[in-house]
Amino acid sequence: MSTRLAGVLLVMLSTLIEACGQVSLKNAAGVKRERRSRQLWLAAGVLCFATEAVVWSFVLRLLEVSVAYPMSSLSFVAVTFLSWLLLREQVSKERWIGVFLIICGTALVGIG
Repeated sequence: MSTRLAGVLLVMLSTLIEACGQVSLKNAAGVKRERRSRQLWLAAGVLCFATEAVVWSFVLRLLEVSVAYPMSSLSFVAVTFLSWLLLREQVSKERWIGVFLIICGTALVGIG
């Protein structure tokens, strides 16, 4: 596996972990949750962000920052999808179009 491909795969893993952290923190902020549940969601969110930071450091070893950082916009895609799927949030057609455009732009950066 090439270094660039490994870096791109790690960027995708990093953004997925970040999205999980965002969803966890959203769950922790839920007003109808009991205190223990909120603490567990908060801990999960913090753990996700700590893990994401470690993965991101490996990304930066494999890719130039000028490639890696624009690709990190995939986190918007992952957060939108997970919030729609797990939190049942409404996502407008315009936002889905924006998600599609982010994917296209990231693909261009990744292959460029």
